[in-house]
Amino acid sequence: MKKLLLLLLGFTIHAHAQDASTVTATPTPVEKTYRSTEVDVKPQIKEGNYTLSMFISDNFKFPPAIKNKKITIFSSFIIEPDGSMTEIKAFHINVKDYIKTDVVKIATQDEKINEADQIETMKGETVRVLKLFKKTWEPAMKDGKPVRCLYNYPINFNIE
Repeated sequence: MKKLLLLLLGFTIHAHAQDASTVTATPTPVEKTYRSTEVDVKPQIKEGNYTLSMFISDNFKFPPAIKNKKITIFSSFIIEPDGSMTEIKAFHINVKDYIKTDVVKIATQDEKINEADQIETMKGETVRVLKLFKKTWEPAMKDGKPVRCLYNYPINFNIE
């Protein structure tokens, strides 16, 4: 019985040692992502940054119930060292009435809820449109080398 117990104990230690060796493999280093304030040169679109605004205005599909609003959608993405956009997000929407609400009123509480839901869907539409944008960026530069850079991009709409 002692031999069986020692044999099992030896096998358990040997098996555990094999598992530990596979876990301690060296992980792939993750490249640092810089903020635009930390880089020497900020990322820019090769054809000009206005092309992104034009692309958004040409491709953005507005929900039908949105009227009388000034909307700012705050988005962000990473510009990679190769000039591609990754990790696209829309994280906040700021909404104000375009004309005072005492002039243009929403008739019911249901319409207010519907409008709030449609405004929230604009985050998804923002991500969809930004993913369609395939122009190459000039990457951010730090110490003469291209680096990953977080790029914050507010999108403004005035909907009458």
